[in-house]
Amino acid sequence: MRYVLGIDVGGSRTTAAVSRYTGDTWAEAQPLTLDGDRFVESVLYLSPDGVLAGRDARRAGAHDPSRMASGFLRRIGDDVPYVLGDVYYGAETLTAALAGWVADRAAEQESGEATRVAVTHPPDWGGYRRALLHDALDAAGLPGALLLPAPVAAAEDHRARAELAAGAVLAVCRVGGEQVETTALRRTQAGFELLGQSAATDPLGGARLDDLLTEHVLDRLGEPAPDSATLAELRLACVAAKERLSSVAEVTVPAPFAPVGGILLHRTDFERLIRPTVEMIVAQLTGTVANVQAGPPAVAILTGGGARVPLVTELLQDALDCPVAVEADPAHALCRGAAVAARPPVRGRVLDEQPLPSTSLVTQSRELSLAEEDDELGEPPPRPPVEITPLQPPRQRFGRSRKATASSTDTARQQT
Repeated sequence: MRYVLGIDVGGSRTTAAVSRYTGDTWAEAQPLTLDGDRFVESVLYLSPDGVLAGRDARRAGAHDPSRMASGFLRRIGDDVPYVLGDVYYGAETLTAALAGWVADRAAEQESGEATRVAVTHPPDWGGYRRALLHDALDAAGLPGALLLPAPVAAAEDHRARAELAAGAVLAVCRVGGEQVETTALRRTQAGFELLGQSAATDPLGGARLDDLLTEHVLDRLGEPAPDSATLAELRLACVAAKERLSSVAEVTVPAPFAPVGGILLHRTDFERLIRPTVEMIVAQLTGTVANVQAGPPAVAILTGGGARVPLVTELLQDALDCPVAVEADPAHALCRGAAVAARPPVRGRVLDEQPLPSTSLVTQSRELSLAEEDDELGEPPPRPPVEITPLQPPRQRFGRSRKATASSTDTARQQT
C-alpha cells in the first residue's frame, strides 16, 4: 500500500509514523514499531559489517564503545567529526544513517518503500545545517526528503485534529529527553510561519526529571552509593515510575536493594520535586510568546515525552490565557505531524481544505516541494540497504579519513 513516512530524530529517542493512502484519502498517521517498541534509542554502532541502532547498538557498544555514537543531531554543523573505530564520520552522516535504518524498518513492515519521507530538525537551524543533512540523506538513499522544523510538525499534527483559523498564533513547547524547545508560530494560508523560538541552556527535559526522582529515591534508601550497574537499573525503574505517575496517584519503585515492597512514591511528592524545573519550562514558553509580540496564542501545544506530566499542563494553563493541547500520545506528535506534512495533496480536493506546510522556513536547501501536483507518482523503486560513507575531510585538516600515522601526519604538514 502507498504510504508516506515521518521521522523525528530526537536527542535520546527517535520515532516514526506512517500515513497510508486508502484510495481516496490519506489515513490518520500511525506510529511505527521500532526496536521492539514505538521508538528506537538514538544510538548507533558502526562496524565493517554494517550499522546497528538502539538496543543492538548498546549491546555491541558495551564490548567496543569506540564504535558507538549518540547525540549526533545536535552536532550537525560542528567541524569536529566523530571517530568510530578508526574512521571519521560527520554528525549529519550518522543522523542520516539512523533515518535510513528507520526507513528500512518501515519498508519491512509496510512491504515496500515510502512514497515520500519527511524528517524533522530543530527550529533554530539555518540553511547550512539543513543542506548538510539533506545531502547526507541523499547519500543514505533518501533523496528528496522534506526537512521540517520540529514545531511545524507539531502544529501539523494538531491541525489534523482541530480547526485553526488563518492568522492564529500557536505556542509550541517540546519537552524532550535532553532539551526543552519553545516556539511561537502563526497559521497562514500556506502553512505555518515561525515567529520566534528559544532553547534552554540548562537541562530541563525529561532526563532532568528522571535525575530528580532517582536522587529522591536514593535519599529515601539512605544506603551508600550503589555501583554503576545497580544505579543504572534504579534509574530505569524511576523512569518507569515517572511515566506511571502521569496517570496514577502513587507507584512503587522496585529498587534493587530496597526493603521488601520497594519505595512508595506519591504524585504529590514527585510534583514537589519537579516544580522548580517545570516553572522554568513555563517561564521559557511565556517568554518566547511575549518576545514575538504577536498577541495571545490561540492554543499552546505540548509535545515530547515530558508533556505527559500533569503538572506541566497545570502550570501552563495558569500562565497562558489559552487552551493547552496535549494529545494522548505527545511523544509521537512530531513524527505524526511530519507524516502529515509529507502527504501529497489528494487530487480533486480544494487546496484550502488541505493546506500545505510552509516552505518559507526551508528555502535554499532543495527540500521536496509539496506544492507540485503528483499525478504520475507511482511506486518508488527499492532502496538499497543503509550504507554510510565516511567523512572525507580536507587533507590540510585531517590528512586521510582514517587516523594518520605519525609519519603521514608529518608529511601532510610539510605539504601544507
